[in-house]
Amino acid sequence: MKNSIVLIAILITTLSCVTEEKIEDVVVIGGGLMGSSTAWELSKNGQNVLLIEQQDSIYTYGSSFGEARISRSLGPKDDIFSYLQQTSVSETSNLIDYLNEGKKETLHSMEDIYTTSPVTYIFSKFQLSDAEALLNGPKDNYKYASNKAEAEQLFGMNIPDTSLVIREFKEYSGTLNPKVLIKKLHLGIRKSGNRVNYNQKVTDLRKENGIYKITVVDVKSGENQTILSKKVVAAAGPYNGTLVKDVAPYFSSLISPKRLFLSFLKIKSDTYDLMTNEQRDRLNSSYPVAYLNSEIFYSMIEKYDENNRPLLKVGGHFLRTEIEDLDAVWEKELAAEEILWSKKNTADYLNKLNITVALSDLEYARGYSCVYSLTESETPIVSHAIVKNKEVDSSFVLIGGMSGIGAKGALAYGLIAADLVSGNENKSLIYQKAKSALGSKRLIENIQKINK
Repeated sequence: MKNSIVLIAILITTLSCVTEEKIEDVVVIGGGLMGSSTAWELSKNGQNVLLIEQQDSIYTYGSSFGEARISRSLGPKDDIFSYLQQTSVSETSNLIDYLNEGKKETLHSMEDIYTTSPVTYIFSKFQLSDAEALLNGPKDNYKYASNKAEAEQLFGMNIPDTSLVIREFKEYSGTLNPKVLIKKLHLGIRKSGNRVNYNQKVTDLRKENGIYKITVVDVKSGENQTILSKKVVAAAGPYNGTLVKDVAPYFSSLISPKRLFLSFLKIKSDTYDLMTNEQRDRLNSSYPVAYLNSEIFYSMIEKYDENNRPLLKVGGHFLRTEIEDLDAVWEKELAAEEILWSKKNTADYLNKLNITVALSDLEYARGYSCVYSLTESETPIVSHAIVKNKEVDSSFVLIGGMSGIGAKGALAYGLIAADLVSGNENKSLIYQKAKSALGSKRLIENIQKINK
């Protein structure tokens, strides 16, 4: 009799375990820089979190794709974007320390992610007030050439009389590598005991009886499953609007995905071989660059080839075009005029460096389409979702609208998002300023505008 009772008890327990659905504490949707940073910050604080990503562990497209993004700190007084960059550097250092804990040797370093180099800004004279605002910010190390003669003396540059140049010098300003940073964030998430699931594409997301139901399809096997979660962070870049249509239907009206092209150029071998060591040093120390004209030409060194020739990444911040098919845009080839624009602006900048390079001296290595997710003000959103226009949903966090400025502050955005999820409070004035600029009060105002 006793044996029968024990067997029945075991059977009931087993059946209840099989039929009881697991409910996650937090699910972060999107394993790019923003989602990975948020999942890591949550993991660091002891939260149970599941990160899901529709691509494999090796990314082939997306806003976080690639090996170089500009990381710059210089900004006006109390500039939130300078704060976000510096906070991200600090949080990345914490990640590196965590990954090295318990190791007999140092396996991870900041230099895996950051390449410190001067950041060059070129302004027109009519932008003098903008340039001076930068110089009135934090007392970072910089050099300022207010005219042609000073640019030649300080930087060996040949600029028009109508231009001026600022060059920023700060540790971990230069470029950062999104590919490596994402990999290390995922290592940190896993080391903390949490999970990163790849190849999981969200096909439906809705809230029922206070619980989020997330339908995902495995892009390799085609199998569907439903994940239940108490809280959700939506960090799916340009896909966010469609993703949250049932939870935050207004979001697609606030975020506008636009295509930008990125070219990768090399100086042809015979021309590069004729350059002096001094010219090569000047080239290397003059990237990355932001030419703050109407198009904002920006360029950086993505990496070096086997012959130590730099691969120059080139884009235009305001050269944005409409997207017909978001899934297909990543594969869109660059048009001839886009490649020509890249070559012209690169040749122009190199000639400003007193490095004589003609269009014919530049070879097009490759290119790809990037996507900016733009808000009307071009300031990102990191906020709780809003329901019934003004009511804050503390169980759902939206991240979007990074528009080319997210990478340098990725872990700071993730920190703010994680604090929203966890209910943590940081009373620092600059933190509060950043949180306010990105957060729910502004989101409510934006929703009210589109509802008029």
